[in-house]
Amino acid sequence: MGLLRFLTFCLIAAVATPACANLIVNGSFETPVVTAGGTAIYGAGSTAITGWTVAGVGADSVALVSTSFAQSGVTFNAQNGQQWIDLAGNASNSQSSGVTQNIATVLGGQYTISFYVGSADDNVNNFFFPSTIDLSINGGTRTHFTNPNAPSNHLDWMQFVVPFVATGSSTNLTFYNGGASNNFLSAFDNVVVEGVPEPSSFMLLLSALGCGAVGAHVRRRKARGGR
Repeated sequence: MGLLRFLTFCLIAAVATPACANLIVNGSFETPVVTAGGTAIYGAGSTAITGWTVAGVGADSVALVSTSFAQSGVTFNAQNGQQWIDLAGNASNSQSSGVTQNIATVLGGQYTISFYVGSADDNVNNFFFPSTIDLSINGGTRTHFTNPNAPSNHLDWMQFVVPFVATGSSTNLTFYNGGASNNFLSAFDNVVVEGVPEPSSFMLLLSALGCGAVGAHVRRRKARGGR
């Protein structure tokens, strides 16, 4: 491998890899595995969902749902993979129910949180209303994210992207059911947290590539006997 190619490889790996790695564990809620077409209920404080702790108190709960689960004429398809999570839980519909996870961050580092909110309405019993998910970072103010679309036969998934700057070596992310007490659905799936490379990293890459190109040109001229 030539020097320029090696330098390019090293710098791209150093700059791009940390930014592209998802810092969230089990962001698509694929484990534990739910029986196909079924659901599994987990109460407040449970750590059974890999990487996550169920938020809430008392009877608060969340439901892990198979992508082929159907009810009231609606097929509750996952946005990614085979499972998703309902933060409204098993009829508790508490706004304190949700899931939380701590991720490793760098003080002052810039990050983005991407996630999907699913919504549907059966148009019969009106069990399902446009879903709302709340996000709290490090216990701060909850921000609401609502998907207003409500098809009658499947989940509509809407993506939201939230930037934040880390205030320490660890950041807590908590996602809550943000719907009203008569909202039986807060569908949530495909959570991704990635670091954003600093502009200086790209400048370093360009500078290094430029120096490498000049060096290669000089070596070629010397090899040909040029000046």
